[in-house]
Amino acid sequence: MCGRFTVTATPDELFSRFGVSLTSNLQPRWNVAPSQSTPIIQANGFDRGVTMARFGVDNIIPHKTLINARSETITQKAAFQDAFRNHRCLVIASGWYEWKEKGKPYHIQLRDGRVMGFAGLLLPQGGFVIVTSAATGALSTIHHRVPHVLAQTQWDSWLMGDSDDARATFTAVNSDYFNAYPVSPDVGNVRHDHAGLVAPYEAPPATTSPQADLFS
Repeated sequence: MCGRFTVTATPDELFSRFGVSLTSNLQPRWNVAPSQSTPIIQANGFDRGVTMARFGVDNIIPHKTLINARSETITQKAAFQDAFRNHRCLVIASGWYEWKEKGKPYHIQLRDGRVMGFAGLLLPQGGFVIVTSAATGALSTIHHRVPHVLAQTQWDSWLMGDSDDARATFTAVNSDYFNAYPVSPDVGNVRHDHAGLVAPYEAPPATTSPQADLFS
C-alpha cells in the first residue's frame, strides 16, 4: 500500500531526470496525502508532459477513496481496465512512507536520493491511483506491498507502449536500490508537511512512574 509520499524535486531536477518542464510554482511537499494535488507525467504524443492531478479517486467504492491498484490484478478489475489501456501516468515521488506497525512509520527512498516515477493510472472519474506490487527483500519486513517504482528504461513503455509493453514492466522492485529508516509518527497527521518528517527518528524510551519504582 502507498498512501503518503514526498515530492521535493525542483523544476530543474524534473527536467534533468524526466525531460519535462513544469511552469507552475512547485513547492516541496513532505506529506502528500489522498485528495491532494501533486505532479504527474503523461504521454504527450511521442513526448512526456507534466501536469497536476489529484491523488485518489472517489465514487468507485462507497464511502472510500481509492488510492492503489494491484499490478497482479490490474487488467482484471473493471475500474482499472480502460485506464490501464489508455491513461497510464508516472507519479513523481522523492520517497514514500510506510507503517511497519501502528505508530511506527518508515521513510523509503532511492539510495542515491534521486526522484522516482511510480506507475500510476489516471481514472476517468478524475484523480489517479498508484500501482503497487509485492515487496521483496528488506522492504518486505516493513510492509508486504510497495509502490511499483519503474526503472528509467521502463518509463516510455509504461507511458506510450501498448498493454503488452506496459504489462512487461511489472518486474519485481529490487529492495537493494532503497534505504528505509524510522521517522516521526507526526507524518500520520496530514496537517504536518515539513522537512522534519523525513529526519531519522528514535522513539523516546519508555518511562516508569515513581510509584512503580517503589515496588520494583
